[in-house]
Amino acid sequence: MTRRVNRTAYLILELVYHSQGIIYINGTSIYTEVQIPRAISPTAHSVQMFRDDSPGNNETQIDKLNNPFLQWIAGVLGITTTEKPILTPPETCDECKCGIINTKNRIVGGQETQVNQYPWMALLLYSGRFYCGASLINDRYVLTAAHCVNGFNKDRITVRFLEHDRSTEGETMTITRKVKRIVRHASYSSSNYDNDIALLRLDEVLKFDNLLRPVCLPTPGKSFSGYDGIVTGWGATQENGDVSVTLMEVTVPIHSNSECRQSGYGSSRITNNMLCAGFKEGQKDSCQGDSGGPLHVKNDTEYQIAGVVSWGEGCAKPNYPGVYTRVNRYGTWIRSNTKDACYC
Repeated sequence: MTRRVNRTAYLILELVYHSQGIIYINGTSIYTEVQIPRAISPTAHSVQMFRDDSPGNNETQIDKLNNPFLQWIAGVLGITTTEKPILTPPETCDECKCGIINTKNRIVGGQETQVNQYPWMALLLYSGRFYCGASLINDRYVLTAAHCVNGFNKDRITVRFLEHDRSTEGETMTITRKVKRIVRHASYSSSNYDNDIALLRLDEVLKFDNLLRPVCLPTPGKSFSGYDGIVTGWGATQENGDVSVTLMEVTVPIHSNSECRQSGYGSSRITNNMLCAGFKEGQKDSCQGDSGGPLHVKNDTEYQIAGVVSWGEGCAKPNYPGVYTRVNRYGTWIRSNTKDACYC
């Protein structure tokens, strides 16, 4: 998943090479500022990728292009190769509840962990390698960060549900789906990560049960300032560390945008479409590998997805909270692009 990077400057050596359908960019330090999302490179190499209700929509079905390099260019530029499909609402939807966590426990190494506690949690794999997180919001779509899919071939993306320990097979009965369509927000900016939000339509409908459930969409218009946010993911537990094999969670305080603009980011880098969460002194944070995953808030007994892990400056650095996409700015956009799905 993508993770925030230091306000370090990079001279882009533009060492651009293609392997397994992905473009990589290596850089060395120099004098321009860059901010990097919290995703990890889905390859065997330890190369880090650079990383409303507005009706913007972008169908990035760039897989129709035959040339892999052109696929990447088309994705970055937002070029579409297919028209937006007509979405037919389902005739019937089964009754279900969103945002209800599971409480099945198990003991590992003397510490109690929750297995499948967040039943909407999904991990994204590219050519079989974990690189980002996502959240199930209905029976056909997951919500993730735009930078997790920008320039990627949908045919190489796999979405896995009910995973807990990535290093152990058979611990849980996981569910796997391929991606039928990528819907990236048309106003996504790869320069400042504004509108860093995307939807993935699954190739098959999911059936909800006692284990698998979607997260609730957030209350419209609410700032969530002062709430505790719960971030979940398989990202690194410390800056420049290895990603976790088990699903982790961290609780961080949510700031108002005015507070966040008084942080080390200043007033210009935080847009109204962003949400900041973290301790002023650092301590806890999302990190590399958490990109695309959820920041939850608890509303009575249900959990809502208030944010999507987007970017930041390092991990858990003092005066640099984590930055998330503010989901309730996109309620109309999400609903209009998921009309063919059943919500709880």
